[in-house]
Amino acid sequence: MQQPKHTLMPVAEALTRLLDSARPFRAVREIPLAECQGQYLAEAVTSRVDVPAFDNAAVDGVALRHADLDEPGLTRPMPLRVAAGDAPATLAPGQVARIFTGAPVPAGADTVLMQEDCEIAESRVRLPGKNTVTAGQNIRPAGQDARRDEVVMERGDRLTPQAVGLIASVGIATVKVNTPRVLILTSGDEIQSPEEAPLPGKIYDSNGPQLTQLLLQSGFVNVYREHLPDNPAIIRNTLTRVFSDSAQRPDVIISTGGVSVGEEDHLRAVLAEHGELEFWRLAIKPGKPFTYGRIDDIPFFGLPGNPSAVLVCYLMLVLPALRRSCGADTVLPTAMPLPVDFAIKKPAKRQEYLRVRCVPRDGKLLLEKHPNQSSGMLSSAVWADGLAVVPVGSTVAPGDTLSFLSFSGLLGGET
Repeated sequence: MQQPKHTLMPVAEALTRLLDSARPFRAVREIPLAECQGQYLAEAVTSRVDVPAFDNAAVDGVALRHADLDEPGLTRPMPLRVAAGDAPATLAPGQVARIFTGAPVPAGADTVLMQEDCEIAESRVRLPGKNTVTAGQNIRPAGQDARRDEVVMERGDRLTPQAVGLIASVGIATVKVNTPRVLILTSGDEIQSPEEAPLPGKIYDSNGPQLTQLLLQSGFVNVYREHLPDNPAIIRNTLTRVFSDSAQRPDVIISTGGVSVGEEDHLRAVLAEHGELEFWRLAIKPGKPFTYGRIDDIPFFGLPGNPSAVLVCYLMLVLPALRRSCGADTVLPTAMPLPVDFAIKKPAKRQEYLRVRCVPRDGKLLLEKHPNQSSGMLSSAVWADGLAVVPVGSTVAPGDTLSFLSFSGLLGGET
């Protein structure tokens, strides 16, 4: 269903439609754990073993049978010494074992005392009273972290460093990850590469490098770029080549610029010849010209040309849709309500994403707005910690609360 002409679609509706239209990525690759940081699982991970594999000591001390404790000062023989990596031993009734962190708890023992809580001699130990000790204390039971054949990570989960550590701990050395091929299209005769000497009337390409890094930092590593001039014939030839060559055919297309309705905005018109643009013109600031459709059955995200609009639209719309195609249920972090130290007197006509910084003041955090919110500026985004959301129709006074989304949370997928 296409969007009615001349209307601005609410951001929430656009996001819902993007998530509903997201199809699972078919590009999947099995890679070693050492190479998977930040990517998204293409299938669930099941534990091969119990973790830990055996009951083990959480502290250095002595292992004993709780029933053998009595009044304070009781001494017991200590014939066993068990260190991490030793084979499991057996403890006879009335005995204790010297034990170290990570060592297997001997059969017959059900409690570990910290060495600070008893007096350890060479072959005997003086114990505290029974009423000060809880049965089972300081023991990490087998399977506490994971059970054999238990699913420890789901499809769509992000492979953070801690997730990689968990997967390694259950005996898995390789994982299958989503590897969609993402094509970035930059457009415009005014664009030149940062490697070139400055030319009259030209601007350096910031959107291509920014989008590439946004994709890489959010877990999408198979990224390449093409630049399109303001020439419909060249745009058609480039798209025909990309669509027909199986080695180049992308799974996702993200463009910057050329999606508005100006006389020199040719990209959108040519793309429409190859598919259907489902909606455009959102009630979002910055980023009103955002466009979405399927081009030759490939999802297409058309971002505006201004660099801060590219940043906002990628984080709030494109990335959630990509995560859903990877299988993720949670596609955006939970916003944090924080008070602001600024005012906005004119009601917002579009949902606005302000570049803000968290500042401590009088023992609490406040949101401070960058003085220049131009969509053409990236220095304000570098200065900022994240985005504050101003709903449509809202005004803001100092002390009011706005929803805050940190850049680290948006890129990392933290909830």
